[in-house]
Amino acid sequence: MAEITEIFIMSMKHPENADPIREAARTDFTSLKGVTSWKTLVTTDPDRPTLFAEIFTFPDHATASKITPEFAKRQKSRAFLAEVDEILVGQYFTKHQPASGDMS
Repeated sequence: MAEITEIFIMSMKHPENADPIREAARTDFTSLKGVTSWKTLVTTDPDRPTLFAEIFTFPDHATASKITPEFAKRQKSRAFLAEVDEILVGQYFTKHQPASGDMS
């Protein structure tokens, strides 16, 4: 099965306060069997609101579906979620595989 990437694009209430809380949640959540990684990206345009991409990877869809609900149940993850102002997008992604013969 294909690796699953779960991506959340969000704004934070107080980004500087969220950093240590995120790191505690990351350490806790990535300790679960089946969580391959959690990385964070941040936008760079100073003229636009700062957004964060929280990117989780799992070995396959079954594992992602099983593990993802655990996030909201864990104390350190709930503390991180309390720092989130708005989640704009949250969805599973996998590598795009064009239909055979489709070169677009």
